[in-house]
Amino acid sequence: MSKALDTRRLADAPFKLIETPAHAQKSSKPYDQYVEAASVMALGHNVFIRGMNSIYKQAPHIKPEDHADFINYAKCWAEILDAHHKMEETSLFPQIEAKTGEIGIMEVSVEQHHAFLPGLAAYKEYLSGCTNKPDTFSGTRLISIIDSFAPELLIHLSDEIPTLLALSKFGNQLRLLDMVNAESQKSPLHQSITGGTPFFFRNLDVEFEDGIWKQWPPIPAPVWWFLQNSFVAWNSRWWRFAGCDASGKLRELPTL
Repeated sequence: MSKALDTRRLADAPFKLIETPAHAQKSSKPYDQYVEAASVMALGHNVFIRGMNSIYKQAPHIKPEDHADFINYAKCWAEILDAHHKMEETSLFPQIEAKTGEIGIMEVSVEQHHAFLPGLAAYKEYLSGCTNKPDTFSGTRLISIIDSFAPELLIHLSDEIPTLLALSKFGNQLRLLDMVNAESQKSPLHQSITGGTPFFFRNLDVEFEDGIWKQWPPIPAPVWWFLQNSFVAWNSRWWRFAGCDASGKLRELPTL
């Protein structure tokens, strides 16, 4: 990080971020497409974890006049999580099955999705109920709901990384990195441009793991600037709760 920050006020806890396989192995050892693909997936998963941390830590401290903005911010997290797992089940996993010839090879990940869906549904239902009545919002209640499904969600987000690494047994038969990158490039198409997309980029830490992923996703600087200064402007008050600033660097959460 470029400056000393109060670590107690950052969105990298209480839920632990995932170390990328590329960072975990020795830097002198070249890594293959499977290590890179699994690392890219870990980066995406960390956005979900960082976003959840920002919601979890700040929920009890939101002032009544800020309830409406925070509710909408928290709803964006569910939006990108839903979009990600829908992409996996309807596109990425079927592609993996087709290329490997093994039906159900990603079934464990699908089953893990289903394990946390009831809790996620309760989360979305609660926030939807508060949307038109923001005065009824309770940070304590929201934390309780997150606690009901966070363990299963975190297990899934972590377990999926070695699951992808295990696909290396298929060698060049499976172009996993190409698949993952293609789905990553399409992800903004499945998110609202004034909600899910800004949420994603405002919880993406470009300095994570000593900045080795600062070029991910591979977006030209002008496009990054446009994303941070156009779509974000529509609901600018929501993003003050985000874990990162406009440059993609971790910042102290404002309500703590």
